[in-house]
Amino acid sequence: MQKAKAKQAVRHARLLEQVNMEKMEAFRHQIYYCDPYTEMHAEHVGELMAGLATQMGLNSEEITLAYLVGLVHDVGKISVLAEVLTKTGRLSDEEFAIMRQHAEAGETLLLQVEGAQCVADIIRHHHERFDGRGYPDQMKGKEIPLYSRMLALCDTFDAMTTHRCYRKPVEIPSCLRELLRCRGGQFDPVLTDCFLAFLEERFGIVAVEEPKESAQAF
Repeated sequence: MQKAKAKQAVRHARLLEQVNMEKMEAFRHQIYYCDPYTEMHAEHVGELMAGLATQMGLNSEEITLAYLVGLVHDVGKISVLAEVLTKTGRLSDEEFAIMRQHAEAGETLLLQVEGAQCVADIIRHHHERFDGRGYPDQMKGKEIPLYSRMLALCDTFDAMTTHRCYRKPVEIPSCLRELLRCRGGQFDPVLTDCFLAFLEERFGIVAVEEPKESAQAF
């Protein structure tokens, strides 16, 4: 286990060495300039990613990388039509298909930015599901990059608990119950436990599962 963690740390350190932070930051501001909501969401996700990475016991370089991928995870949304991105009602099947393309679009954009290519694969897979029912490649389990699995949790939590153009924020207890419900399905179960522990330690938020209906007596 320790050897595997050490190898992972070395791999992530090499990844971070390839990142040009200055160019990444300039690119991020350029992309989000006309969409302050997405920029705010990205900043929240970056902070949650750093907190989760800390909770997981990752080293400082890995925490920095987690924060960075949080900041750029939604850059592909620049390719989504504004009327789809800001629609106040339910998306049609066609519109949802367009929205789903943002993960691949983000990968394509990052591959064109010097010093950002190394995180492109992480961004491509941040909407994969642990059970293999996500997109774009239907990867499952630990086939999905670690930071992509982390992003799935942090992105969902912030998206659910902040105001969206199509709905009001979900109350935090309801959001945490949803994370628990999707543990092992949409989300990596071990990372889900780490994320909930992080929220409890940092913010005093405790997840409580939905009470199960008791069997009726005969």
